[in-house]
Amino acid sequence: MSNKISDLGESWLLKFIIDRISKIEDSILIPGDDAFDFICHGRIICSGDMLVEHTDIPPGMTLRQAGRKAIVAVISDLAAKGAHPRYIVTQLGLRRDMMIDEFIELWTGLEDACNEYRVKIVGGDTNESNELVISVFGIGFSEKPIPRTGARPGDIVATTGQFGTTYTGLHALFNSITDKKWDRLRQSVLYPRAKLSEGITIARLGLATSSIDSSDGLAASLQQLSQASNVGFMIDKLPIDPLAAEYAYRYGLDVFDAVMFGGEEYELVVTLPESAIDKVNAELSKIGSRLIPIGTTTEKKELNVAWQGSIRKVISGGWEHFTSKGLDRKRIISDSLNRATTHQK
Repeated sequence: MSNKISDLGESWLLKFIIDRISKIEDSILIPGDDAFDFICHGRIICSGDMLVEHTDIPPGMTLRQAGRKAIVAVISDLAAKGAHPRYIVTQLGLRRDMMIDEFIELWTGLEDACNEYRVKIVGGDTNESNELVISVFGIGFSEKPIPRTGARPGDIVATTGQFGTTYTGLHALFNSITDKKWDRLRQSVLYPRAKLSEGITIARLGLATSSIDSSDGLAASLQQLSQASNVGFMIDKLPIDPLAAEYAYRYGLDVFDAVMFGGEEYELVVTLPESAIDKVNAELSKIGSRLIPIGTTTEKKELNVAWQGSIRKVISGGWEHFTSKGLDRKRIISDSLNRATTHQK
């Protein structure tokens, strides 16, 4: 198709979407009604997230990948609470000059994520916007949601994976570094994965004292847990991805920054008693996963990290909208490339 969505109008968009929405089992309302209904089974867990074109879609990311990513972000939030995701509501802000083919590609990405995580889009809205905006609201269920508020001094803090891939992957994308050696780093940005099975498993065991997803970066996630639980952290084993570290050394990036301030890794950061780590990992091993202990929870409410023979006190966080305190990803990766003038792509 070569038409723009403005040639066909919102009525065409709504029909396209409604034709692809499945009726919820046992629901009274049909797709396209003013609202949707469902029968509750357990405690309802809800989360929302928004993807905005100029801040969240880097060079090289297709519309299909962007659509998928928007839903993955919400699934990751639900995973951090140990929820089984069930339904998705999408609000789309679309440019009037968007091509029909582009819209279909975007919708295909939304469907990709729904199929991957076994959720259904049950409703939403469309509107005209100056840039692409994808707002996603997720609904799930859990009998044992894990809060941010339960961490206790002496707990182990652990993650479901290593860090640094998205920071270095963004650098590669913004600077058109295409060496296949770094494919996994770029893919961490273009095709993120939520740790849903891990979150559900951890919640089912009932041993974690707090949990958060790392979409804002490791430092920010730890600081948010610190605020919620009124504790601090001593991180003595940074979860550094070896390939990310190699990339950082090659292109003059700071490995510490790459690990602490990347964002959108969609790993889980959890606290739990030291006595529980082996039991949790025994269960996680059944799904090919594990928790990586990175430090301990402290009474003093500050974030300290052991790094290269000294202790760094981390004050600033990771990505934060509306303020210069947040990590300016474009500026940092551009500046770092300029510093690495002797390196070759």
